[in-house]
Amino acid sequence: MPVSPLHFATDAQLASTTSLLDAPAPPAVSEWLRYDRPAEYESLATRVEVPTRDGTVLVGMLYRPARAGEPVEGRFPVVLANFTPYAFLNFGPAKHSYLAERGFVVLTCSVRGSVESGGEWTSWFREVEAEDNYDVIEWLAAQPFSTGRVGQLGASYGSVTAYRVAALRPPHLDAIVPINSPTNIHSEWIRPGGVPTEAGAWWACLGPVVTKEGHASTLTSLEDHPYYDEFWQQIVTTNKLPDVEVPALHIGGYYDIFKHGGFDALQQRPDKTWLLYGPWTHALQLSVPGAAPTPFTADPSDSISYATVLQWFDYWLAQRPGATLPPSRIISYEDRSQRGSGSWTGSQEWPPADATARRLYPTSNGELTPDLPATGETAYFVNTYDGPSACVIGCLPTDADQAQTMSEFDTTNGHGRYTLGRTTFTTPAFTNDVTVSGPVELHLRASLSAEDTYFVSKLEVVTAEGQVLPLETGYLRAQLRSSLERPETITPGEALDYTIRLGHIHFRFDTGQRLRISLSGGDVPRVLPTNPSGLVTVQHGEGTYVDLPLTGF
Repeated sequence: MPVSPLHFATDAQLASTTSLLDAPAPPAVSEWLRYDRPAEYESLATRVEVPTRDGTVLVGMLYRPARAGEPVEGRFPVVLANFTPYAFLNFGPAKHSYLAERGFVVLTCSVRGSVESGGEWTSWFREVEAEDNYDVIEWLAAQPFSTGRVGQLGASYGSVTAYRVAALRPPHLDAIVPINSPTNIHSEWIRPGGVPTEAGAWWACLGPVVTKEGHASTLTSLEDHPYYDEFWQQIVTTNKLPDVEVPALHIGGYYDIFKHGGFDALQQRPDKTWLLYGPWTHALQLSVPGAAPTPFTADPSDSISYATVLQWFDYWLAQRPGATLPPSRIISYEDRSQRGSGSWTGSQEWPPADATARRLYPTSNGELTPDLPATGETAYFVNTYDGPSACVIGCLPTDADQAQTMSEFDTTNGHGRYTLGRTTFTTPAFTNDVTVSGPVELHLRASLSAEDTYFVSKLEVVTAEGQVLPLETGYLRAQLRSSLERPETITPGEALDYTIRLGHIHFRFDTGQRLRISLSGGDVPRVLPTNPSGLVTVQHGEGTYVDLPLTGF
């Protein structure tokens, strides 16, 4: 799973930049997001070794409340932070110190076979890794510095380990904070919709801090399991969510590669899941109040306070009377095409109660309309080098160097450098603001000239000036249209129904802007250019449509 790129923030930025905390928000949401309390202690970090049930020793860094360079006597609630195979024993020390200074003991720990921890690494998310995680939690609960109340937080890989161990129900685990968490990493990242991508090889070679044999065996394990088989079913958390009993504050980003996980958790655990979603990619989105600039400092203009995590653990672990639960089940940032112009919202359900399920139909002349069109066809050839895709951790649609946007204006070949072979369907300009809030799905009735294809569909904004901003991308391998577990034969020329899930979004289209759905056969560099050549013919009519929740339409 990706390691977020490092962002350097200057002293001036930290002091003067308007943050997402300043965005418009309902009063209760604004108050909850602004929670903080002063430090009571210093922070003291020491290297520790943690035994597991089979004798393997894991290595971590322990942060304790301290004064005058010595740990404070007494018992404190404990947080296990980022149980991962990354070289992060000191990753984000400001965050760990921030919690320690406010009365928590924090352990960040490397998984078996990685960094300094003992044992063998053969691949990611093995069953023994979750058992180790269980043992670490119970070891923490038994220490003389512990109250016995333990929480776990983690981003990306660490979010998956948090859900996986929670499903094992260690007796002393009381709450978790998964950040940027996929609940099905196979279908969300490695092979979205069954489509082969570069993600698995990229992570296996560059992600974990393991031996060269560990890198090789990880890559082999991913190559040996292209379909959603028992290997993946042991790894993913979507099938383990019913076993998770502790409350979860799931923090995610609408432009992250793992945006779906929180909504899956909310659907399966509606009474024990709270969502906090903002306009973020996989990069850092929680900044430590007053922390000095470091390579691990979130851009203050795109972040909220790490005190959000503090409040969650203050409520569940420290049980402080001033801490509260989120005022709404879902706190969500409604983004707009001008960066920083969105607002926070609060709702008890998703999609929000004011959103209406609508159906728009692509037409043979490239329109997107609420009216059922006459029958017709649109054909495109499979351009395996269509793209460029969003970067490996996701891209903001408003990035000045957004590669997808730039490709629209590159006229090297008269059709856009990468977009030859892409077909688009666009609404008329909206006469008032229209908001999309929830999941977007494209349903196609189509025939292929080959025996298989990769469908790539994007949800985009067309601004009044003609700029195209990509919001979401969905994928589907045609032979896996019924199940990601095994391919099925497709007869060339036969019209079949396909469903491409583009994911969840919360975005307000301004008056004069248009909504566009594109369809093509490639998305380099993310999607491997192995799509069979040929033509795809879309049948217009009742079998081809877009379902999405709209407000103001």
